[in-house]
Amino acid sequence: MDFGRIASAKDVEPVLRAAALGPKDDLWHPPAWLQPHQVDAARRIRCSLQRFRFALLADAVGLGKTYVGLSVASTYASVVVVVPAALKSQWKRVGSSVGIEIAIQTHESLSRGTRIMPHDLIVVDEAHRLRNPNTRRYDVLARSIGRSHLLLLTATPVVNKVDDPVNMLRLALPDHAFAFLGLTSLEGAVSERDYASIVHATAPVIVARSPSSITGLTGKLPKLRDESVIRPPTAAARRIAKLLNAMDKLQFPSVVSSHESALLTLHLLYRLSSSMDAFHETIRRHLAYIDRAISAAQHGECLSRVAARRIFSSEYDLQLELDDLSLVAKEVDVARLKAERDRLDGLVKIVARSNGYDPKAAALARILAQRCDRKTIVFTSAVATAHRLARLLRWHQLAVVGAGKAWIASGRLPVEEALSLFAPMARGTSEPPPTAVVHTLIATDFASEGLDLQDADAVVHYDLPWTPLKLEQRIGRIARLGSRHDTAQVWWFAPPIAIERRLQLESRIARKVRCQLNLSVAATSRVGKAQIVNQLLDEREILGQLSHTARLAYPLHAVVRKPYAAAIALRWKQQDVAVPELLVLRGESGELVNDYTEVNRVLQSLSSAAPSSQPPPAMLVNTFLKIARQRLAAADRGPVNQATRRLARRLVKLAYIAGKKRDVELVGLLDAVLERLRQGVAIGAERSLEELLSCRAPSRSIQDWLEEQPLVVGDRLGFDLVAAICGDGSGAKTD
Repeated sequence: MDFGRIASAKDVEPVLRAAALGPKDDLWHPPAWLQPHQVDAARRIRCSLQRFRFALLADAVGLGKTYVGLSVASTYASVVVVVPAALKSQWKRVGSSVGIEIAIQTHESLSRGTRIMPHDLIVVDEAHRLRNPNTRRYDVLARSIGRSHLLLLTATPVVNKVDDPVNMLRLALPDHAFAFLGLTSLEGAVSERDYASIVHATAPVIVARSPSSITGLTGKLPKLRDESVIRPPTAAARRIAKLLNAMDKLQFPSVVSSHESALLTLHLLYRLSSSMDAFHETIRRHLAYIDRAISAAQHGECLSRVAARRIFSSEYDLQLELDDLSLVAKEVDVARLKAERDRLDGLVKIVARSNGYDPKAAALARILAQRCDRKTIVFTSAVATAHRLARLLRWHQLAVVGAGKAWIASGRLPVEEALSLFAPMARGTSEPPPTAVVHTLIATDFASEGLDLQDADAVVHYDLPWTPLKLEQRIGRIARLGSRHDTAQVWWFAPPIAIERRLQLESRIARKVRCQLNLSVAATSRVGKAQIVNQLLDEREILGQLSHTARLAYPLHAVVRKPYAAAIALRWKQQDVAVPELLVLRGESGELVNDYTEVNRVLQSLSSAAPSSQPPPAMLVNTFLKIARQRLAAADRGPVNQATRRLARRLVKLAYIAGKKRDVELVGLLDAVLERLRQGVAIGAERSLEELLSCRAPSRSIQDWLEEQPLVVGDRLGFDLVAAICGDGSGAKTD
């Protein structure tokens, strides 16, 4: 192995650090309207798209992912942006302001089954909404990609579990896409919970930075100040206790399993912790559902899922995994349904006897009074709660936004108009007249995603969401570039102890935070703490801060007086595209180090050591070569996931049948499909092929499938050594 010319460790170190950040197009000059930190992201994203046809921008909220996405879009002939409906007007406004025309399609249209027309680049904003492969919107997007490049934008790629970002990667990438970086199978790494390998191998397609890891952002974002967590109940303690006792007697006889009963119980508890109005509204929906179930049972029928969904409507647009609910009434004795209806009626009567005493709403009123009409966003989980608060606050300079609708004291108005009355600076509109000014926005999480509302300098979590994703998104409405505030306050309302014991909402959030911090989330939140930085990913950015990509004579290396260790920069090549990697080995056995904190520590130790006259240690060189060869073999072997294996078996069987019939044309076609499958396809192509083979589609359809797949690079994968620093084995301990 040729390690090239000898250099000092200090000269080699910046080259190694540059490799940690993955591919970057330093020759491209992005639009002048980007800020410096956005330029860095754009160059990295553009290069990832060129190599992988995919990139994920997961910078923390408020850092300007929209502008980065638009800058990259400016290099493509045709672009479509897929956004939540609530963000459609904002994307149009921002795109117009920088002179970039884009087609826009909504997430909701994907859910209705509308395919995306072919474009050179597909940009998906709030991409965490497409993390579930069992949803229609995911399936439609996966099948629409074809030869398009895919750029995903989200500050929160991990919502509930490690599967989330992997599912998003699979939208455009084969299961073995990162085999040359040590990740033989994306799906396999998920099942094994191999977080460190996932983070290391997928780094070339992900940019995920927190404000603290970006030089030059000091003072451009408001500092977050957490107030204490308070637990006021929504009614007198005795009334809450009566309701809880009555809820314990509910049996939910119309749902299929005890798991579904538990979910419905949690939902009722959640609504009770929000407000009596929200709880009452939910009980009424349960009563309507029971009445329909009784009617269906009396006619010997089962209540359909569609009818049930229509009854519950937006009540179940929560992150409570309510998608798991079948919501189909099973065959059940009518008497049991009627008994359940009586129990629900009892809950309604307890609520009706309420005297209006609401300690939780009173606590909010005190917070707003001390704010002295400064702009405040109050986030709640229910439109019913938002309207109750608006009434109690007498609609004083206040707007309500939720479920795609908006209200002020005088009645309904368009959502964008309400947002402009509250945040004219952020929305790019003129100041409203004094009589129309809105100082308090009470919103559901309909307004938590992506919206520019940084006229405000405070967020109140009146209801906690089910995931830390929503906590971070809410705070991101005000703690973002363009804010004129030095400090942003965050208030925390949590369920009272009697409800929290049963709901366990805070422990659910804490568990998901731990999962996020193991993966590609730049910053997240937990109850009482507005922002927690992912130290793992910040270490990666710190590695790259002292890097350079000067055109030196490569390869070059240094050997230093340190225990056995090696930091090696290599460049994986295929045709005219390359992916750099920083590979760190530790100890005489050459243990592979993937954790960025440890990588940084080993690199610092090696680069600061005295030079040695020894050659690179043979055992470390051999270990490095063994790893490289294993990876090349894994990449050449192709994907090993279950879907690919199942499809390959079916193709071989069909080819055998076609061979017996002497159908030479079909045998050749199936052979081409098998080879394409061995090279690896994304999940949408897997699904489409499975359907074609299951229905014995004609050859023309199979040929069309082949033509829809991206062109495959013909050259074999290889690698070059760029730079290395090795410890010669001096000393008794390993670094």
